Amino acid sequence: MLRIPRWAAVAAAISLAPTLPAMAQTPYPAETIRIVSPFAAGGGTDIMARLFAQRLQADWKTNAIVEVKAGGGGNIGTEMVARARPDGHTLLVTTNATIVINPQLPGSQTRYDPVKDLTPISLLASVPLALVVPAAFPADTFEGFVAYAKAHPGVMNCGSSGVGGSAHLALEQLKLMAGLDITHVTYRGSGQSLTALLGGHVDCLFVSMLTVVPMVKQGRLRALAISSLERNSAMPDLPTVAEFPGFEGFESDLWYGLLAPAGTSPAIVQRLYAEVREMIADPTVRTRLEATGAILVGDTPKEFAARIQTDLKKWADVIARAKIMDAQ
Repeated sequence: MLRIPRWAAVAAAISLAPTLPAMAQTPYPAETIRIVSPFAAGGGTDIMARLFAQRLQADWKTNAIVEVKAGGGGNIGTEMVARARPDGHTLLVTTNATIVINPQLPGSQTRYDPVKDLTPISLLASVPLALVVPAAFPADTFEGFVAYAKAHPGVMNCGSSGVGGSAHLALEQLKLMAGLDITHVTYRGSGQSLTALLGGHVDCLFVSMLTVVPMVKQGRLRALAISSLERNSAMPDLPTVAEFPGFEGFESDLWYGLLAPAGTSPAIVQRLYAEVREMIADPTVRTRLEATGAILVGDTPKEFAARIQTDLKKWADVIARAKIMDAQ
C-alpha cells in the first residue's frame, strides 16, 4: 500500500483550506428579499417594484416583498438601502431623482453618496413625462397653454412629486425656455400631486406617463405634450414639447432603476440582472408597461453606471441655472 508522508498530507490540507469557506457559503437568497420603494404607494416606482417582486417570487420560489419608505423626496428609503447589509436581501427600486438629482441640490440633506454607497444593477425602464392639465383648463393645446401662462404671470400653480424630481426639473426647463412665471407647488409623490390636480388645487403637472395615461384616456385629465424627444407609441398623437418653436432639444425623462448596497457580490448582482432581463422579455410585462408609455431598457450594470454619471452632469447644469434649492 502506498503511504503518504505526514508532511504531504498537512500541505494538501493547507492548500485546500482557502476553498472551504466558498464551498460552505449560504445559498442566495437565504431569506426574504425586501425591495424598497422610496416614494408613496401607487406611483410608478411602486408599480415597477411590485412587478419585480412578483417575478422573484415566481421564478426563484422565494419570498419577496415591497417595502414603501416614502419621505424626504425619496431620500429616506434610498438611504436605508445604502446603509443595509450588502447581501442581496435589501434592494432599491427608485427614480433618477434620488440618484442623480437630490444629492446635487444646494443645501441637500442627503446622507448617502449615490455612486459610492450603491451598486447599479439595471435601468429597468425610461418613461416620458406628460404635461397634463384639468379637463376644464382654458387651453387644449401646448401652444395655448404657453400663451395662457404668459397672459397670466404669477397666477398659475404647477405641482410636482417633489423638489428636484424629474417633474420639477421639467417644469423649470419649460419656464426657462419660455420665460414663464409659474409657481411650483411640491407634494409627497405623484399620487398626491395628481389628487391635487384632479381637485383643482393646481393648474398643471408634469407626471410619468406610466401613471397618468389611464386618466387621460378616461377624459379625467388632458395631456398637452410629452417631455421626450420622440413621440410615444402609447399616445402617438400627443406632440413632444421639443416639436414647438423655441423648445428644440427639450427633454426630461423619468427612469426607474434597480440598485443594491455597495459591496454586494458581483455574482448576486449578475443573478439579479439576469432576472431583470427575463422580466423585460416577458410579453405580458411588455404589453402592460408599453401601453402606458414605458420604454423598457434592462441595460447591464456597467451601462447603468455610465448612465448615472452622464445624468449627474446633465442635471447639475439645470439645477444651477434654475437656482433650485433643496426644501426637504
